[in-house]
Amino acid sequence: MADNTDEEHLDNPINNQSENPPDEIIPTTDTETINSIQETENMEVHHHAHDPEAPHHKKNWKSYFWEFLMLFLAVFCGFLAEYQLEHKIERDRGKQYTYSFYEDLKTDSSHFNDLISRFTKKLTVFQDMSPCYDSLLSSSSINCLTNIYINSRDFPDLIYTDRTLMQLKNAGGLRLLKKTDADSILLYDKLLQVYKAAETTGLQNIQNDVRETSALLRDYGKWKDTTQQPRIFAIYGNNKDLLNKYFNHLTLYDGFCRARLNNLLKLKKGNAELIEYFKAKYHYD
Repeated sequence: MADNTDEEHLDNPINNQSENPPDEIIPTTDTETINSIQETENMEVHHHAHDPEAPHHKKNWKSYFWEFLMLFLAVFCGFLAEYQLEHKIERDRGKQYTYSFYEDLKTDSSHFNDLISRFTKKLTVFQDMSPCYDSLLSSSSINCLTNIYINSRDFPDLIYTDRTLMQLKNAGGLRLLKKTDADSILLYDKLLQVYKAAETTGLQNIQNDVRETSALLRDYGKWKDTTQQPRIFAIYGNNKDLLNKYFNHLTLYDGFCRARLNNLLKLKKGNAELIEYFKAKYHYD
């Protein structure tokens, strides 16, 4: 009987498998399912760690503060860099304006010297007006009147270099300069404007009067036939009233020319002082 039983066990493998303990039988498919479930749970846990809506991962006020502080510092540093760059550009432009104005001053210096020389010559000739007037009344000699006529026909205009001044005043360039530099330039410009105003009003008006009176006083018949250069000023007729009017106009003209010379001397002084000021301050050649 024992042999039959052994043969039955050998012939029936199912019965042999059922005799194994339950904990030793783990199908392959069940293992894969468990691993898959564990991987899914791990993925969900990893996802939740970055979920801002998860209650245990909410940002506190310190996190928001540091984020705001970093953003503020980045914007502020960018603003400072842009401000410094703009400020440097304006400083460079201010230096260019200053040097350009310095060059204009040197150009005008020689022109002022020429104007001063010409007005000085005028005034020297006009010193003979009173003796000449007496001579004309007592005799027919008019030689003394020739130089007076020549020097009273016109006056030299003040033409200065204003390229930089116009830019400084009209384009807002003065704000780019240092206050002391801007104040010095404005004071110099005021002297120029005062001179030009007097030149185009009082001096020009009396110049017109002198020209008009001299034209009435001149004897064209004698003046046109002379071959001398300059032509001799010949008086027409014996009109003492017209001669008196002419010398009155000459006296006023002499006064205006003297005032213009004084203003030119002030301009020349201001011009020289500014040249030395900018030369010493900015080491210009």
